[in-house]
Amino acid sequence: MQSEPFTYLPPSELVKRVRLFFVRTAWHASIMEAMWQEATQILRTLSFSLERVHLLEGAGAFELVHLAGAIARQYTWRYGFSQLVSVRGPTHIQSNLRLPPFFQGNLDSQLRSEFLLESPGPIGYFQPFEPQAEQELPAIIVLGCILRGATKHNEYLAHAVIANLAYLNLLTGIPIILGILTPDTLQQAWERVSQVREWVLTAFMTWEARLKISHLRSQLLQSPEKSS
Repeated sequence: MQSEPFTYLPPSELVKRVRLFFVRTAWHASIMEAMWQEATQILRTLSFSLERVHLLEGAGAFELVHLAGAIARQYTWRYGFSQLVSVRGPTHIQSNLRLPPFFQGNLDSQLRSEFLLESPGPIGYFQPFEPQAEQELPAIIVLGCILRGATKHNEYLAHAVIANLAYLNLLTGIPIILGILTPDTLQQAWERVSQVREWVLTAFMTWEARLKISHLRSQLLQSPEKSS
């Protein structure tokens, strides 16, 4: 069954902001290379600067999740500050010492402390990616081919890879485009190589929708509250 053609064309101002990361498998190298050529061809059609295109290769489909996560961390983890905590006041002490009856019940109320806790280095924390005005827009396109074999290994692998890519897609705030083929035969895989063009356009389309959501949120925050 032939699917409907995907005819989306991204606006030029969006094309200038997007940065694309392609991660692909070393397995089925000829298919992966053909998909890469299709991807670069559609990007040239869009006048997209190939200086903002990065290609990374993992061994198999399972390792692509690791690479996609590593890319996303470059945008979702913040570093560069230290923490200084001051503690003052009564101190509660727990001890195995057997104290005379006179001290029992009075130890906590008699002791006070004052000290500083300082982090040994810069602190990092996770924050889903939300672009600022004119900031670049990263997108990750994951390319692989999980071919059906004599056992159910392909089913378990495809489930693990796709589920974890979906989790990263939801968690990080960075579009992660699923380009994993799951054919029964190599012939079916070759027939679907050209689909990478649609996946590239999907990256732009997703960011266009995200920016509309951000613009709508700004409008809602700026609009005066209606009086009841």
